[in-house]
Amino acid sequence: MSKIVMIAQGQHIARYGLELKNQLSDPEEFDIYIAHMEDAVRLAKRLCVESVDVFIARGSTADLLRAADLNTPIVDIMLGNTEVIASIKEARALFPGKSPHIGILGFNPIYSSVKSFLDLLNIQVRLYPIGTMQETVGQIENAKSDGVDVLICGALSYDLIRNVGGIKGILLESSFEAVSEAFRRAKEVQRAVSIEKKKIERTNTIFNSVSDAIVSTDGEGLLTFLNKNAELLFEKESSAVFGRPMRDVLRESECALVREVLITGEEVIGGIFERRGRKYAIRIVPIIVTQQAEGVVITLQEIHLLQKMETTVRKGLYAKGNIANYTFDDIKGGSEEIRDTVETARSFAKLQSNVLIFGDTGTGKELFAQSIHNASIRREGPFVAVNCGAIPSTLMDSELFGYVDGSFTGARKGGKIGLFEMAHGGTIFLDEISEMDPQGQVILLRALQERQIRRVGGDTNIPIDVRVIAACNVNLNEKVSENRFRKDLYYRLSVLVLKIPPLKDRRGDIARLASQFIDTYNAQFGKQAVLSAAAVRELETFDWDGNIRQLKNFCERIVAVAEESVMSGAFIGRQLENSCWLDERLPSKREILPLPKSQNSEGFISIKGKVFAREQIRAIFIKNKRNREVTARELGISRTTLWKHLKVLGESW
Repeated sequence: MSKIVMIAQGQHIARYGLELKNQLSDPEEFDIYIAHMEDAVRLAKRLCVESVDVFIARGSTADLLRAADLNTPIVDIMLGNTEVIASIKEARALFPGKSPHIGILGFNPIYSSVKSFLDLLNIQVRLYPIGTMQETVGQIENAKSDGVDVLICGALSYDLIRNVGGIKGILLESSFEAVSEAFRRAKEVQRAVSIEKKKIERTNTIFNSVSDAIVSTDGEGLLTFLNKNAELLFEKESSAVFGRPMRDVLRESECALVREVLITGEEVIGGIFERRGRKYAIRIVPIIVTQQAEGVVITLQEIHLLQKMETTVRKGLYAKGNIANYTFDDIKGGSEEIRDTVETARSFAKLQSNVLIFGDTGTGKELFAQSIHNASIRREGPFVAVNCGAIPSTLMDSELFGYVDGSFTGARKGGKIGLFEMAHGGTIFLDEISEMDPQGQVILLRALQERQIRRVGGDTNIPIDVRVIAACNVNLNEKVSENRFRKDLYYRLSVLVLKIPPLKDRRGDIARLASQFIDTYNAQFGKQAVLSAAAVRELETFDWDGNIRQLKNFCERIVAVAEESVMSGAFIGRQLENSCWLDERLPSKREILPLPKSQNSEGFISIKGKVFAREQIRAIFIKNKRNREVTARELGISRTTLWKHLKVLGESW
């Protein structure tokens, strides 16, 4: 508990202090001790170890306490004019019927105030000022030589006068009012000290709560503060280095930076500071007072913590929503083709090299990309998916790399972070990479080569740690040979290549996938539809050019329109036929010409002016191992037209 302590020079003034203490609402906040001179200083030093806000003392004791550098405020018990007049009256009473020669012996503060008062009243009293106790004996002898009959003085001088013959002494005592006034002023000082302590504690709490090491100096480069982290870093306590030269904790190169900031008044950011095997980024900020640097604040941030924080900030603020939701467990299918593809993708997930995924539309390229990301060491980082074909060439730079405030007309205030920065510490998925225009290919190649980007309108290179997974549904190598895709970019992207088989090459998975999709839509539509064996055969003979996406959409359709709980082959056939007319190119009139009247329309068909026997079409279909695409190409018709003819023949495909 903080206290006010009065050190009294004698019992008389101590009694006033005790009387005041008993009148206080909280007597515990005020303590009174009796001590003189050096004993008072020793007492005060011992009490300072405890919690003392203010000392109250008088005269020489107060001066000695100030000289002891206690770092605790001292409030004087001032002598009032009333006490001086009372002492003069008492001195005159000692010599009834005569006017004695009166002198006042006192330390300089007392002497000054008394002299002005006596001069004002024109009272003839000789004054004997003293500055130290050594002067006291000499001044007493001087007063005796001057014929002074009585000396008014303090308690210590009074004891000396009593040992000198031929001169009397009057004790100049403080009144209760003087003690009360000193206590009132001490309370004001205590409140100011309390406010200042709270400010310091609040500041220290702020400085000690941060992870950085913080050092401050004054305008001369002398140390004024080290926070807890700085104390740990330099292995020195703040109180021990207070007022010491900054070279006690900083090296000469670092001191030179501080001196530069003190001279120029401009902060320094980004220097590298190394201690005990760790690297720190240093920032020196001037403390400007009336346009002059009156000191500096030095902030030291450990670089690996900065990098960790950067990753966290980027992930938390910029990559919100950029999450990979799928894993390899979400890739369904038991065919050998898909199992081999998954195992290859798993092996790619363990590496950090770029991946290029080939696959027809709807095969699940992003599903594989997300699964690779979630099985990699980057799984905690963001997954940013980009459709390269959807970004105009004029916006490619700003979308991929971001821009700074005011970089172009219409730019968002404060700038914008780019997709590559969003993906820092994680994966960026560049879908439809084959559709990226030449300008986009150039800037992408630069980012992949340099592993750093620069925002549009900015002048700072930003390092990025990103794994790239690209995907396309065309033969990218052919586009390279046709000079429609950069060869150097192709080689950058195709370090690891993954080919996803189309659904028609893994027909054994069609029934399994369809069953799962139908279960999903049953739950959605509140139905219990299932596939018959004939329905499954209808699904397995269809080519599914749109792959899994087309199959999934078709399952939603049949569950939505199914009226029977068991879906028949005929029902599926009708829905497939309707889907073909909706999803594919309608048959051209030139592909199906009227048959000559002499021919039996049931046994022959005319295709682009050429007549085929229906059995001949079946034979071509079987020769091509029931491959719809190859057969349609050989006959020069669409797959839909071929399907219609095969349906007439009763041929399952």
